Amino acid sequence: MKRRGREKKEGLNEVDVFVGQRLRELRMLAGLSQSDVASALGLTFQQLQKYERGFNRVSSSRLFKLGQFFKVPVSVFFDGLENRGAGGDSQNGTQRPADADTTLGSREALMLARYFQSIPDPLIRAAILELAERCADQVGDEAGRADPAAVQAEVGEAV
Repeated sequence: MKRRGREKKEGLNEVDVFVGQRLRELRMLAGLSQSDVASALGLTFQQLQKYERGFNRVSSSRLFKLGQFFKVPVSVFFDGLENRGAGGDSQNGTQRPADADTTLGSREALMLARYFQSIPDPLIRAAILELAERCADQVGDEAGRADPAAVQAEVGEAV
């Protein structure tokens, strides 16, 4: 019996998935819902959802409109793509999971970036950045050997 509709594709295209992830990041950084962005562009939220997941390819004219909407150049949707390497295989349907170290893939990272952008005082922003750098350095330095009291005092000074 013949099935109706399109045949299921072999796999998702890595570039389409990457562009969709970047679209999702921009939307979440802006604090907008899928419905907000979709209605501004004359789409359904389901169509935007398909773009974000890489199920549907975003056309060049749609990318241009998205860039205008978010006030970013179209190249933002491709930034970092060349550094991804050969992680996914679009021929057999497997895909590489989002790399949380190179993208703002996690919800926590997106929320942190959004809150950070809303802080108007440059001194507070600088203090938060220094705190984050010190925390990252502390984790990188011989984990588990640091004196907890010294770490707490250092964090307290930064705030």
